[in-house]
Amino acid sequence: MPDFTQIVYQKAAITAVLSLFIWFLWTFRDRINVAPQQQPMVIWLAFIALRILPFIAVYLVFDYDARSDVHMFYVSALDAYKLKLVYKDFDSAYSPVFAYLTALPLIFWNSPKAIILLLILIEGLTLQLTFRLYQNGGGVHFRGDNPFHKALIYLFLPIPFVLSVLSGQEDLLMWLFGVICLLVWRERKDDLWVGIVLGIGMVVTKAILILTLIPVFFLVRNHIRYILGLLLVGVPSLAIMYWLVGMEFLEPIQQANDPRTPNLWTILRTAIGPMVPLGAKILNWVGLVLILGFAGFLGFYYRQRNRFADGFVALWVVTYAFMMIVQQSSLANYAYIFILPMLFATLSFDKKYHLLVLLLFNFTVVVQPPIWWGMNMPLFKSFADLANPWALAEYLLEIAIVGCLIWVIVTQIRSFRAVLTK
Repeated sequence: MPDFTQIVYQKAAITAVLSLFIWFLWTFRDRINVAPQQQPMVIWLAFIALRILPFIAVYLVFDYDARSDVHMFYVSALDAYKLKLVYKDFDSAYSPVFAYLTALPLIFWNSPKAIILLLILIEGLTLQLTFRLYQNGGGVHFRGDNPFHKALIYLFLPIPFVLSVLSGQEDLLMWLFGVICLLVWRERKDDLWVGIVLGIGMVVTKAILILTLIPVFFLVRNHIRYILGLLLVGVPSLAIMYWLVGMEFLEPIQQANDPRTPNLWTILRTAIGPMVPLGAKILNWVGLVLILGFAGFLGFYYRQRNRFADGFVALWVVTYAFMMIVQQSSLANYAYIFILPMLFATLSFDKKYHLLVLLLFNFTVVVQPPIWWGMNMPLFKSFADLANPWALAEYLLEIAIVGCLIWVIVTQIRSFRAVLTK
C-alpha cells in the first residue's frame, strides 16, 4: 500500500466528521439564536475551539511537525528576519512583503509552527471582518441566510480547517484585503481607496491578486481615481524593488509555467493525449486571456447595475473559481482564496442541494491533493494511465472539483441576478 494512503484516510475521516457537524448545524440552525451584539464574541469562542485548541493539540501536545508549504515559508522568513533582500538574497514565490510578514512571529517563537499560528490568527481576523460586512448589510447580499450561522458553519468546513490548521496555507490572506477593500469603500464610497487597498494587497500576498485588479477596473465608477490609488502604492513599490533587486522581483511569475492539478487541461489531456501541451507557455496565455476576458466582461456587466459591493464579491468568487479551471498551474488549495465569500454570497441554505454540493466540494479539495502529491504529481497522458486504482480515484476527483467549480460560477452569477430583483 502506498505511503500516502494514511494521510488520505486521515483527511477523509476529518472531512467526514466535520461534515456531520455541518449537517447538524444546518439542520438545527433556526434554534441557534444569539443576540446580535453577542455574535462576534461567540464566533471568537468558536474560533478558539476549532482553530486555536486544535493547533495546541496538534503542534504542542502531540508535537507534530509543520507540513506543506510552511517549511518554505519558514526558510524565507528566517532570511527576512535577518533583513536580507527578498528575490536577491533568497527566493520567494510570493509578493515582496509576505516573507517579512511571516518573519514577525519568529521574534517571539523561532519555529515554523509560529507561522502557522500567525496564519490562523489572520484567518480569524478575516472571518470576523467578513461577518461584520454581512451582519451590517453593507450593500452585500447574503441570500436571506443568517450570517452568524454561516460564520459558525465556516469554522467547521473541511477546506479551511485542513488548510489552516494542518497545512498552514496563506491563500485566505488575499480575501483579507478583499474584505478590507469593501469595508473601506462602504465608509468612503471612493474608488481611490479601492485602488490603495488592492495595491497594498498586491505587495503583501501573491501575484495572482492581479486577476482581481484588472476586472475591478471595469467595475468601479471612477477609473481615474482607482488607477491613481493603484499607482500610489504600485509606483513606489516597483521603484524600490527595482532599485534593490533589479528585475528579480518578477520571480514569482515564473511558477505559472509549472503544470499542476486539477484543471481543465489535465482532464482533457487524459482524454485526448498530447494534443494538450501541458507546460507550454501558450496555455498560460490562453488561461490568462480567458480569465481576464471573462472577469472583465462580468466587471463591466456588474458596473452597469450600480452594485459595487455585490459585484466585487461575485467577481472575486467567479474569477478565482474560473482561474482554477483554466490555469494550468492551479492547485486545489486555491479554493481557500474564495471559500469564505462563496459561503456568504453564493450559497443559499434554504436549498439543501447547495449544502450537498458544498460538502462534496470540500471533500474533493481536501482529499485530491495528498493523492496527487503522494503519487509524485502525475500528469496523465491517456486513460491507460488510470489502471492504478489510486490514479483513477485522483482523476475522478479532478473531474469532481472542476464540476463543482463550474456549478459555483453558474450559481454565483444567478445569485447576483437575484440581487437585482430586490
